[in-house]
Amino acid sequence: MDTSTVKKSKDTELQLGIKEWISILRSNRYFLLVFPFVSLALIILIFGIATQGTFFKASVLTGVLSQAIIIGTCATGISFVYSNGNLDISIGAVLGLGATIGVMSYAATESVVLMIVISIIASMLLMLFNCTMSVVCHIKTITVAIVVTQIYGAISTILIGGAGKIDIDYNIAAALEDGGFRYAAFFIYFILCLVIYHFTKVGRTLRMLGGNESCAKQTGMSNSKATYISFLMAGLGIGVAAVFSIINVSAVSVETGSGLGMDVMLATVLGGMSIFGGSRSNSYAGLIGALTVAALNKGLLMVGVSSSLIQGIRGVIFLFLVYLNSERHNLLPSRMQF
Repeated sequence: MDTSTVKKSKDTELQLGIKEWISILRSNRYFLLVFPFVSLALIILIFGIATQGTFFKASVLTGVLSQAIIIGTCATGISFVYSNGNLDISIGAVLGLGATIGVMSYAATESVVLMIVISIIASMLLMLFNCTMSVVCHIKTITVAIVVTQIYGAISTILIGGAGKIDIDYNIAAALEDGGFRYAAFFIYFILCLVIYHFTKVGRTLRMLGGNESCAKQTGMSNSKATYISFLMAGLGIGVAAVFSIINVSAVSVETGSGLGMDVMLATVLGGMSIFGGSRSNSYAGLIGALTVAALNKGLLMVGVSSSLIQGIRGVIFLFLVYLNSERHNLLPSRMQF
């Protein structure tokens, strides 16, 4: 046997070994339970070593937490949309426009309460519009999302104007941020989602529709009704996150919400949930995934990686995780499925 043949044989064995290893991971029920926590621990450890401990400074960790709470709130809400097999990437544009409308109401009335309420209502109405275009006009949610992302972004730019941003009173924003408003609001929303998703008929319906729509319809479940509920819950979370974004920088700009859609999808899969819905959907995956994404973003910036390259790295990670997290039809349903 010549050298080239031996080399090809070894390469083939290596490829088969990698495929077998990946197959074992994908077939293990507990992989998605352990993987999110291992990923977060490894990322923190790697960047802690790479930055010689700077990553562990209080100011850095506070910045990671500030970004994670925005991503986590959106990811918790959007899990309702993902669970029944829909995909919406307009999250950043919805948040940006919702925040813009909220800040404009503050500029006109100087009422913080009104700013918060309008930001949330505007975000819910925008997501409701996305849902209606899909349910009534029978346009796929991803197609609607691609189009409205451009529309909402253009409207935000027009409303904000040439200054590029609209400010709110810094002292008010600081009081909300330092007074624990963000954590209290997130906790209330997270518990609400947890209860609705895992302890009511709504959550069971969404997971069943995502797992097998035909079977779910035969049992009398309404896909249209479930889709509206999922988009409204997502809109509520995006609205809350819009308020967090405003008080985080005491302003809204044309960049508000930029790149958030990718962060939310990455947080979802890093948290161990499939963006294609089904039995393994849950409302808490986005929380641990958001911490991982925020730590990854901050760590890459601290070691000198350019923002454009960071986007590419996150894209590669996302594709790999989607592959690992894809449906495994050779397994029997888990007892925790519904």
